[in-house]
Amino acid sequence: MKVPIRYKMNMGVLNKQDLIKIQQKDVIIIGLGGLGGNVVNQLVRLGVNRMTIVDFDCFEESNLNRQLFSNMKNIGKYKVDVISKEIKKINPQVTIRIIKKRIQNVKHISGDYMIDCVDNIETKIYLSKLSNQLQIPLLHGSCGGWYGQVGWISPKCTLIEDLYGSEEKGLENELLIPSYVANVVASYMVSEFIKMIKNSSTIILDNILFIDLYENIIIRLGDNKHG
Repeated sequence: MKVPIRYKMNMGVLNKQDLIKIQQKDVIIIGLGGLGGNVVNQLVRLGVNRMTIVDFDCFEESNLNRQLFSNMKNIGKYKVDVISKEIKKINPQVTIRIIKKRIQNVKHISGDYMIDCVDNIETKIYLSKLSNQLQIPLLHGSCGGWYGQVGWISPKCTLIEDLYGSEEKGLENELLIPSYVANVVASYMVSEFIKMIKNSSTIILDNILFIDLYENIIIRLGDNKHG
């Protein structure tokens, strides 16, 4: 296999087998805000060729501070429509399925991995249960203020329910979110995605990596007993 020029600069962390695997995987991304837009952008540039993007919302002016694909011209337009067109500009060969609904209202969905980029606790818990139902791993991400959370959740793991069960609002709703924090957390998420592809022993699985950018502290939460 000859590595396409568009991917050559990725081959310091990937090998040819990794690239083939990435191109064969079908990825579901739920939520296309500050995290989701950055995650989609990075995945496409790494070689993901098949994805489902799920979001019911439109861009609005308050998104301009952090959401990668937002600008004054697309305010009022559905995020899935805008982002699918932008992805095609990066790689016209990408197969994109658009779902313009709340994930709770989607009757049929399938893929190899599911990525949680939503900011709603109820939806995060729903995604954890959907992961179990579909028997596919869930990549969790959350951010707010100076902080972020990242980790893979296996289908039977209840860590998300345990973590959020008593909470009413997520980090973003309470602490708001600047662009640089969303960018950093999205990058950690994509790093974990690549480690999953590579079957790395350093993957954050059924644990949560807590990121504190203010104090420059990274803490691994969980004890692998949630399965």
